[in-house]
Amino acid sequence: MSSSRRSRAVLALAADNWLSRCYLAAVVLASGFTLYDDLFVTHADASLAGVWPLFLTAPLSLLFVALPESLSTGALFYAEIALAALVNAVALGALARTIRGNRGSSAHTAPSA
Repeated sequence: MSSSRRSRAVLALAADNWLSRCYLAAVVLASGFTLYDDLFVTHADASLAGVWPLFLTAPLSLLFVALPESLSTGALFYAEIALAALVNAVALGALARTIRGNRGSSAHTAPSA
């Protein structure tokens, strides 16, 4: 299997089912809210808007919190969120495919006597 075919198969897991699509949409909405809050809203103290994308993309995104602060600010923060969301969407897609496959295979088996 070539690497481009393998990468297409992995990306298909992240986009070929409703569970992964809805998950990715939630991450995009939370990240958009965070970006809006970061760019256009002034606060006297720090804002907690950035925790929502982290919560949605946990557990992988929580590993990024352990990085030094200079490595997880600005655009790199959103790249880390995107990577964690992609990994989680692939996992959700694999789970959905497994459940769909198990449900389909059990429906076609003959009952035992």
